[in-house]
Amino acid sequence: MLRRSVILYLAWMACGAQAADALPSLKVDPSLVPPSQRPAKTGAAKPAAVPKQPAATSGAAAPAETPTTAPGVEVFPVATPGQPAAEAPVAVEAAPAPAPTKAAPASVRPAAPAAAPAAPATASNARNLPPLKVDRSLVKAPPGGRAVPPTAQAALDEAPPYRNVTTARNMPPLKVDRSLMGTPPVARRRVPAGQTGETVIAGAPAALESDVAGALPPQVPEDDETRMLKGAITLSEYVERHPESRATLIAADQLDGTTDAVMRAEGAAELRRATTSLTADSIVYEPPTDELRAQGNVRLVRGEDVVEGPSLRYQLTRSEGVFDKPRYTVRRNLQTGENLRTTTGRGEADVMEFLGENRIRMENATYSTCGPDSPDWYAQVDTLNLDFESEEGEGRNGKIIFKGVPVLYSPWLDFSLNNRRKSGFLTPTFGVTNRTGIDLLLPYYWNIAPNMDATIGLRVLGTRGLMFSNEFRYLQEDYAGKIRLDYLPSDRLAERDRYAFSMQHAHRFNERLSGSLNINSVSDRNYYTDLGSRLAITSISYLPREGALSYAGDWWTLSAKANEYQTLANRPEIYRQMPSVTFNALRSDLPGGLVFSTLANYTDFRIDNVARDQGRRAVVYPQLSLPMRNSYMFITPKVGVHLSNYDLDRGTANATQSTSLSRSIPIFSLDAGTVFERDSDLFGQGFIQTFEPRMYYVLSTYKDQSKYPVFDSALADFNFAQIFSENVFVGQDRIADSNQVTTAAISRFIDPVNGSERARLALGQRFYFSDQLVTLPGGTPRTERVASTLAAVSGELLPKTWVDAAVQYNTDLSQTERYNLTMRWNPREAQVLNASYRFRRASTTIGDVRDLDLSAQWPLTNRWYAVARHNYSIAERRLVEGLAGFEYNGGCWVGRVVFQRIATNVQRTRTALFFQLELNDFSRIGSNPLDALKRSIPGYGQINQSAADPIFGDDF
Repeated sequence: MLRRSVILYLAWMACGAQAADALPSLKVDPSLVPPSQRPAKTGAAKPAAVPKQPAATSGAAAPAETPTTAPGVEVFPVATPGQPAAEAPVAVEAAPAPAPTKAAPASVRPAAPAAAPAAPATASNARNLPPLKVDRSLVKAPPGGRAVPPTAQAALDEAPPYRNVTTARNMPPLKVDRSLMGTPPVARRRVPAGQTGETVIAGAPAALESDVAGALPPQVPEDDETRMLKGAITLSEYVERHPESRATLIAADQLDGTTDAVMRAEGAAELRRATTSLTADSIVYEPPTDELRAQGNVRLVRGEDVVEGPSLRYQLTRSEGVFDKPRYTVRRNLQTGENLRTTTGRGEADVMEFLGENRIRMENATYSTCGPDSPDWYAQVDTLNLDFESEEGEGRNGKIIFKGVPVLYSPWLDFSLNNRRKSGFLTPTFGVTNRTGIDLLLPYYWNIAPNMDATIGLRVLGTRGLMFSNEFRYLQEDYAGKIRLDYLPSDRLAERDRYAFSMQHAHRFNERLSGSLNINSVSDRNYYTDLGSRLAITSISYLPREGALSYAGDWWTLSAKANEYQTLANRPEIYRQMPSVTFNALRSDLPGGLVFSTLANYTDFRIDNVARDQGRRAVVYPQLSLPMRNSYMFITPKVGVHLSNYDLDRGTANATQSTSLSRSIPIFSLDAGTVFERDSDLFGQGFIQTFEPRMYYVLSTYKDQSKYPVFDSALADFNFAQIFSENVFVGQDRIADSNQVTTAAISRFIDPVNGSERARLALGQRFYFSDQLVTLPGGTPRTERVASTLAAVSGELLPKTWVDAAVQYNTDLSQTERYNLTMRWNPREAQVLNASYRFRRASTTIGDVRDLDLSAQWPLTNRWYAVARHNYSIAERRLVEGLAGFEYNGGCWVGRVVFQRIATNVQRTRTALFFQLELNDFSRIGSNPLDALKRSIPGYGQINQSAADPIFGDDF
């Protein structure tokens, strides 16, 4: 990049050399001459002494002085002022040294001519020397007293020497010090002999440029490798090594012009500056205004963005200009959750306007994330604005073309260039169900603030009317929440207004005090079965409405809440808790290793049913335990007293019973276990196998509780999580009379490399020493001495195959009470098979349960995927949920067609058809089946990782 300045400087000195005094000849150290041109070493010839010549007298030509040469130094004589041109000496080519002989007399040595005119000496053997640096102290001022400008002088100081060195006239003898050699200069474009080219550094002094027009040495022919400067770098390499440089670099087959006016580059022209690169057939650059014009095969690269076209007008400093008929490629990073991906957008336009470093405007433009060879889809707009500072894009009068067919028109197309939130209309979604007919949603997203947004949508339900859907979200350092309202005025089928409202809020007042709100409400019991689209929504039985406050002390917590439930789908009403206050405490630092814990609760239960009991319940349960542990076993004895008091308002069904009840039940338990380990082998792989036996004993006294109400209690499920608990009931209304011991053994297979659990085997059994006396209303007391046996196995038993199985076997009746078996084979992403069977024997409260559940996602080809689920109740002989569909991965787009049928209750079903066209990193068209697929097919893998715009937080 800098070598042009050196040439300009040397040429400038040559122009002013006529006024300089005569200088001695130039001495060159032969060790700096390339080996191929050094004299042959046949001996150590000692140079002869050279007598002094008399000084020149006025009016006569004085002979040139022949300096004495030092050993290993060759002499290049130069002309003195006033010598005739015919007698001027030429540079002496390096020749092999003669064999050692005696010193020749001075009379036989060739003498220098008496006079010679000033003429430039040739430097045929100097052009292959290493680069030189010129000492400024040896340079005299140019004629007329014109000094080199400081900026130009600084450029000369830093400029690397030129590869073709012309011998300077009237210079004193100079030895080259290798330590003065700088970095290799920027290499000029190598072209065939006969053509010229050069590297121009914009900003060079205009005076120097005008003085040396036509004085530059010719370009080195491409095939002359011996004369090329070794270690030279290209423009690209220079920009890469000096990214902070703001210099403008130009290279071409042919360059002409001046740096203070216009520079013209013809033939494979190239211009570079910092992060901008431009190539074209021809470039006209005006350094004073920093403007350029490029014609023919123009290619502009700004960062990772590439624009190509026939012509460009551009201002480098302001990054402003106009590109005709461009083809563009833009690359941006997208943040999807915790993943950072790169997306590439491509398109064409009639005109592209650069409005600064970060803004682009295009007319009659297209945009697509497909590859350049297969644009299956593209968005076409009259105007397209891309703002990379705000990282937003918007278009007007846009339509989406898919496979040559317009599939969507919108007067506005707003999208994010980095997957961040922005205000604007989102892509509409549509679907079809048997409850609503056509279901079309037109959403608008409002990015209110970085911590606040809203989604407002119009939902057209073909058979019911127009629904307004609104969702508002907010986030602060100490609180966050979400509010949603769906309102359907005058449902044509139900003939009434219908709505759904929900609000979730969490607040942290300080480090100890926090609170929350969870409020949900719908207009009627059948709202979700009629208007919901997901099984998780349509199967809701109770909607919670709850507010809570919690305070955390050093070793205790206090919480208060008030809650009630809205009953849906013909379910029975449940109690409200207005309020419920709970106190928990734990001290594990008591003397002797004792641990104290307590539970205290006060709850006021209310219900809108005069036949049922209401009232207030107070419970206190203090406990004291002594944990004893070492590296291989543990023993924990514990004792406590359960104290309860009821203040009741009896219902009409129990009007004659007492309104005040109290009880105190002491409880003792002993928990003990140990752990053994050994090296083991499972399916040919080494593991650490553990064997963990455990015993748990519980003893509690009997208290008649038949007159106590049941506000929140039920019989606990019999499983591995429950068998090590004190009470066979959940809640505080029933405390079981217990005299029982539970034994169990667990064996784990642990990977020795990462410590993960690969498989687990478990076996448990409970033994009773007395009959059961405490039951729930209508319950049957237990009389057997041995409870059912529990067995379970889970883990990755085979490569890519997971198994989860459990069984409960009644040893007294010699029958299986229940079991379930689930298997999943997931050899790779988006390829999974699931099979599950669940059985439960009928009891006094529920009937038989026999469910078969099959689901799969499987590739049919490298692009086609099939998805399906069949959940069938064998006992009820009905389909609980059915799903079938296909997915197609088009590379830059994904198509999905899914049919779903779900049972909302015994008599009613809901069917839905999902059709979705997902344009990668752009938008989704149609209804979204992904939630249904992920819930229905365990292990489902999304065949693309698109960052398309979401619509609402929850898709009802």
